[in-house]
Amino acid sequence: MKVERYDSGLLDSSMYVVSDNGHAIVIDPCLDTVAAEKFAIDYLFITHEHYDHIFGVNKWKERTDAPLVCSKICGDRIENSKKNQARHFDSFCEIQSFSTRWNPEFFDLDYTCEADITFEKEKSFDWQGHIIRLIEIPGHSPGSIGIWIDDMFFSGDSLLEGKEIELRFPGGSSRQWEENGKKVIDSIPDGTLIYPGHFDCFVLKR
Repeated sequence: MKVERYDSGLLDSSMYVVSDNGHAIVIDPCLDTVAAEKFAIDYLFITHEHYDHIFGVNKWKERTDAPLVCSKICGDRIENSKKNQARHFDSFCEIQSFSTRWNPEFFDLDYTCEADITFEKEKSFDWQGHIIRLIEIPGHSPGSIGIWIDDMFFSGDSLLEGKEIELRFPGGSSRQWEENGKKVIDSIPDGTLIYPGHFDCFVLKR
């Protein structure tokens, strides 16, 4: 199994292509669809509903027949350009200091997309002999999830190296984080390889 990271060009957010046996899954699709030429794309996943993690979904769905998988809450929110933050993402990029990497050509202030498969709490299934487990991690956003593929963890924005989790976005909740999301993150073993929603992968060391 191979994991490739693609920088989306929008706030250093990450798209991951996980491949094995000529098949692949895509996590947090950006506009780069070159991997669709190399692999049969079986699934698209999104770690949460924010625009910088979903803005390539429609392009990938046009290019492939792969279904989009996310939490039920996320699936509801990506259909609304206010709740997925597309409506105000240009203004957000102007005022944020997280990253200088963004291009106005990426903005679609009316952007929405639709999920094909949703779940609540947890969902597990086999893919190319690997176990994929999806688990809700509310806090950063209502629809945030983590994705285990065997012993690797794709954390979205719920775990970034050296940074506190951001809970102040619309829909973010410190209460949900403390009651639910933080427990999931705290249960991840030291030494786990983390693939975050922004920047490069890292090994978890508490």
